Amino acid sequence: MGFRTHPRDPKDIEARTPTKREVTSAVMSTFDPMGLASPVLIEGKALIQSIWRSGIDWDDVILEKDEVAWKRYMENLRMLQGLRIARCFSCCNTEGELHTFTDASEKAYACAVYWRQKTDESTYRVTLLAGKARVTPLRPVSIPRLELQAALLGTRMAQAIADELDITVDVRTYWTDSSTVLTWIKTDPRTFKPFVAHRLAEIEESTKPQEWRWVPGSQNPADDATREAPADFDHTHRWFNGPEFLTWDESRWPKPRTFKQEPSGEEKEAFLVATARTTDARPTPDPHRFSSWVKLLRATARVPQFIELCRPRKESACVSRQLKQQDPTWRTTRTKQPRSTWKIRTPEAPTEAWLPLDPPHLKKAEKILLRSSQGESFGEKNPERHPKLRRLDVVMEDGLLRLRGRIDAAQYIDAGCKRPIVLEGKHVIARLLIKHYHEAFQHGNHATVMNEVRQRYWILGLRSIIRATAVRCQWCKVYRSTPRLPPTGDLPIERLRYGEPPFTCAAVDYFGPMTVTVGRRHEKRWGVLFTCLTMRAVHMELAASLTTDSMLLALRRMAARRGMPKVIYSDNGTNFIGANKELKQAIENAKETDVVSQAAQMNIKWKFIPPGAPNMGGAWERLVRSVKTALAITLKERHPREEVLHTLLLEAEHVVNSRPLVAREESWESEALTPNHFLIGRSCGAPRIGDYTEEDLTGKRTWRVAQRMADHFWSRWVKEYLPTLLPRKIDGRAAGEDLQCGDTVLIVDSTLPRNTWPRGQVVHTYPGPDNRVRTVDVRTSGGLLKRPGSKMILLVPATSDEPTPIESPRQGVGATHEGEDVGDSGVAP
Repeated sequence: MGFRTHPRDPKDIEARTPTKREVTSAVMSTFDPMGLASPVLIEGKALIQSIWRSGIDWDDVILEKDEVAWKRYMENLRMLQGLRIARCFSCCNTEGELHTFTDASEKAYACAVYWRQKTDESTYRVTLLAGKARVTPLRPVSIPRLELQAALLGTRMAQAIADELDITVDVRTYWTDSSTVLTWIKTDPRTFKPFVAHRLAEIEESTKPQEWRWVPGSQNPADDATREAPADFDHTHRWFNGPEFLTWDESRWPKPRTFKQEPSGEEKEAFLVATARTTDARPTPDPHRFSSWVKLLRATARVPQFIELCRPRKESACVSRQLKQQDPTWRTTRTKQPRSTWKIRTPEAPTEAWLPLDPPHLKKAEKILLRSSQGESFGEKNPERHPKLRRLDVVMEDGLLRLRGRIDAAQYIDAGCKRPIVLEGKHVIARLLIKHYHEAFQHGNHATVMNEVRQRYWILGLRSIIRATAVRCQWCKVYRSTPRLPPTGDLPIERLRYGEPPFTCAAVDYFGPMTVTVGRRHEKRWGVLFTCLTMRAVHMELAASLTTDSMLLALRRMAARRGMPKVIYSDNGTNFIGANKELKQAIENAKETDVVSQAAQMNIKWKFIPPGAPNMGGAWERLVRSVKTALAITLKERHPREEVLHTLLLEAEHVVNSRPLVAREESWESEALTPNHFLIGRSCGAPRIGDYTEEDLTGKRTWRVAQRMADHFWSRWVKEYLPTLLPRKIDGRAAGEDLQCGDTVLIVDSTLPRNTWPRGQVVHTYPGPDNRVRTVDVRTSGGLLKRPGSKMILLVPATSDEPTPIESPRQGVGATHEGEDVGDSGVAP
């Protein structure tokens, strides 16, 4: 099989300097898939690379130096016009040898694959199968790396040819003139840098190290494709017929050579680090891996027990032999044992049997641990002179440091109590020991634990270590810890609405039930208390039930007499939640019908305090108590009629509204400021002293007097009442850190025993206006709960990334909560 190549006649562009486009078109128009003309065509590829490096455009003429190379390439290209190559390489035999030659230079790297076939007993025929040449990259690469690239190129081509041939390849041989590449191929690829290691690994997959041989550069035909184009490039050239030694017997081939392995710069850098242990290695486990002194002690005791078991035992002399030596006439009489009957044994389940630890092993382990602790704390050499022990009289006894006191003369006292063992309290072994005593004495008080520890040990800083142990103790956290109370939050804006009408910002709460007589039956009634958060006035209504409808009716009656509030605070009662839903639905319906004025009147913002936090509603809880106190005095009947109860409620409302907002000293000059001053203009409902005529009502200055009176009351509110709200309650100066998402907490519930309090994980926090967290969402086994931070006991702080917060079950109901406290710590004026 053969083919003919007829390159295009380039006479049309020889007379002038070609452009970049023309040179590229002319070079790429030559089709040589087998690489038979690689020594000539590689110059064209090198020319294109040089033109691209110059940076000219496609239609610009090439540079002068490239024009010289172009003319030389065109002259060499004419040699291919009359070139004829026979392609039949195996005419009679179906077996042969495959020889691959590789070489590289700064210009290009190439490979050539030859077929060697025996024609008779002493002659061989060598034919070029294929060749390939590539220009070197623009980025500078070392010659050894280019030689390795050529070897990889030859390996790939030889493998591709062997896969496509239908004849048998008996022997494969790879030739290279690079001693460095031969050394790399015969070495483990993992010892080189990635560039060399990856290519050696691919070569190792297709070839064997013994298949690679060295050839002198002068006899390497692949060298012809990496240099200048040969002048006599015809069918008799070495490129087509291979090196001359392939036609000879193998004994006359170039002899294998051994090369001295020298550093090539491609080896991985190996660092040898030598470490020396300055302290004696003790047979003790790592105490940091243990959380209990007993576990550490027993694990350490296994070491001397194992050593004892490994020692050879002394053979005890036979008793009968000893008796026979003492009395030669002594004989043993053996009683005949009854013949045992065979029984079928059922396989038993395998059980792990542990050898029991004897007291000597435990004492030895304790001594080893204490000696290790002293060595790490006070040093191995001269521990008595350690700076921490300069004020103590210590002595070394039996390998342990002991405190020498003044009670050595005491009788009937253990020697360990007279001279206790000295330990550093900050060492992990000492901490485990103190934790053991803390748990052994039922998490008792510090004095008890300290007294028991000092019976045998003298631990430096014992009191602080015991206190720290109790703080970290999980049992003490669960059963003794108390919530960390944040500072009292800022009052919301609703408590400070200066100059607003009464009940613009209100709070509502229920109290009762109270029994009334209706005909011949008794029914329950509840008192509904509305309080103005700004001027602290109250308004009382009577509710027939705890339903949402009854709550809305009470709100409508209050709004008809006092005006519709803009903001209402309450706790989380079901009737308040339902009222909030219906109010929002009414507002939405009003907006849908474009009744803007009605929607504005009904637009009430309802806020809820967190569940389980009545202290945040102190502004109305304290007033409920005042109303109950007034009713206890006036309500004489057990089951009054509803009319009587309603009257008494209104009288109690008047009494509460007549209370002074600020405690004043006894003075006859002015009366104290009360909520009634803002409601009816005076402190109580008694008639004013003096006579008034109609002219006093129609005078020009009447409205100014009324306005001045209102301003006077508000001025007194600012000067007398507002300063009483200024102090902030702080539970200690050191305010604890706020709760975070991921904290494991214990929820305080005063209605349940402490050991049944639920535990959970904080999943969402609600910072207040001062960025302090006072309300959180906690995920428990029973669901998601919203609780105040004052009811949370921190068990385990969050140590990982915060989980994604999830919505509270109260969100979306219409309630808005910002972690604010509208109360006065349970006391309201």
